[in-house]
Amino acid sequence: MRQNHRSLHMIITILVSPEGHCMILDQSTASNNLFYLNVGQVKEPKQPSNTNAATPSKIVNSRENDYYDQATTSRGSARLNFTPQDRFGNILLYQRTLSERTKLKDITDKEKPAVDVFSAVIRYFKETLQKKVELQGNEYGFDYDDVYWVITVPAIWNLKAKQFMRIAATKAGLKDNQLSLALKPEAASLYCLRFPVQVVTMSDGAKEIASLPKGSRYLVLDLGGDTVDITAHEVSEDGGLRELHQACGGNWGGNRVNDQFVEFLEELFGNEVITKIRHESPDDWLDLILQFEIKKCSYVPGERDKIMVRIPTSFKGEYDINKDSLSVGSFADKIQLKGDRLIISADMFEGFFNESVNNIVAYVRRILDSSKVDGVGSMLVVGEYSESPLIIRALKTNFSNLKVVVPTNSSLAVLSGAVIYGFEPDIVASRVASYTYGIAKQRIWKKGDPELKKSVCTTKRGLHWCDDVFDKHVEIGQIVKIGEFQPAKDYYPIRDDQKSAVLEFYASTEKDPKFVDDPNTELVGFFSFDLTERQEGDDGKVLVRIGVGGTELEVEVKEASTGRIFKTFCNFLP
Repeated sequence: MRQNHRSLHMIITILVSPEGHCMILDQSTASNNLFYLNVGQVKEPKQPSNTNAATPSKIVNSRENDYYDQATTSRGSARLNFTPQDRFGNILLYQRTLSERTKLKDITDKEKPAVDVFSAVIRYFKETLQKKVELQGNEYGFDYDDVYWVITVPAIWNLKAKQFMRIAATKAGLKDNQLSLALKPEAASLYCLRFPVQVVTMSDGAKEIASLPKGSRYLVLDLGGDTVDITAHEVSEDGGLRELHQACGGNWGGNRVNDQFVEFLEELFGNEVITKIRHESPDDWLDLILQFEIKKCSYVPGERDKIMVRIPTSFKGEYDINKDSLSVGSFADKIQLKGDRLIISADMFEGFFNESVNNIVAYVRRILDSSKVDGVGSMLVVGEYSESPLIIRALKTNFSNLKVVVPTNSSLAVLSGAVIYGFEPDIVASRVASYTYGIAKQRIWKKGDPELKKSVCTTKRGLHWCDDVFDKHVEIGQIVKIGEFQPAKDYYPIRDDQKSAVLEFYASTEKDPKFVDDPNTELVGFFSFDLTERQEGDDGKVLVRIGVGGTELEVEVKEASTGRIFKTFCNFLP
């Protein structure tokens, strides 16, 4: 039986999303007392144009300290306006040149360093929680120093994006030694290992609600607002978790449905009108998107033939001025505009889901075709988008041979599981490498190597060096154990008088890249270290090991002559 590995009294786990849930688990009681800090949970506003509900997607740029005041600051020109549809998390998924200088634009085109936006959201949780602990902590026998933070991130994020999130967290005031990143699909699996999530038939025919048993092999679909993470897991005999297939997916989450709705509005009202409203009436735009979000998640196929969305007053004004130019005619029999009500037919409303659903179904089929997932009999579906009856219907229809399991409160399964991960990080035994990782090096040029790689520099024997060789340490699809390093490889300084060295780390989606500039191969990080002054006869050999099983890439460099060891995490951000 696995044991808890942390004695802290409280684990805080947060998911940076429009929902803004923060969960606290108090381990001091045997019953695992759970209570929640809900910050700005989305609710349908009675008066959309006047609502002041605070959500983590509303970040205020204070003139004093570039900070935020989500809960108490009135709406004004200083605020950076981010809506769920803006999906600032996607920049970490697709920005190839991600750095601490990367900037975001809000819906009014105001710019802000992305790291500050993420940091502001996390700091809001931290300070809200800190106040709560200071007021109530003594009742439970702990103080704020007993808090350990777990931040959930999409499994398909690369290591650069994960480091970016850690930097944002430390800028928000979280201590690095009291912070972990948890992969969302793994967190969901951990929740389903510990809590009843499915109905099973016993030998006597009785029905019983049970958690996932040992030996279970299943797909995990984390359907978030921005991203969809898909992977396959197996419950090992010791109750731990083993990954069967590397995490994959894309930006086909619930916000892709929002995209289709926005495109419809642009076609209906015109791009010029939509741009004007987003810039001049951002509150109205935000309220409209949040209202659609609720309609999207609550829509049940076949239950009604029309869906009503209330249009803010700014839209109504533009409609009155430009109604002759509106494209209502192109949507004949599909929509109606009555006062401040936009009435959409069910067929058209369901059409907003098509692109998202089709991508998810296609990718799941691709994974099921892999021999790695033989024996998978069920599909665990979690995340905020899993609350949509339409997406669940699509999965059940397309994968009728699999048992589709949607836990109660599926949108909170990731957060609940991250609490478990915080206490028991070793419960995840192994992962499947998502990339081939290697280090750039030189070797002796040989016949058949590209002429362009032939260096003008030569060895003492007059042999030419071959530049930019990809020295593989881990292969994509390889099972890597958590906490273990890969076998060490030898590296040597180029010059006898060299006093420092830099290791360049590359990642590739190919199994066996030969050079660091091969297709689908890119520089992802580096590690620099000092070298001990070499004695006569010392070749300066260093032994390099890397560990990629966790959520970051760990590097260990050992000088052969002195035994001196450098150990750190690879830096991925320029």
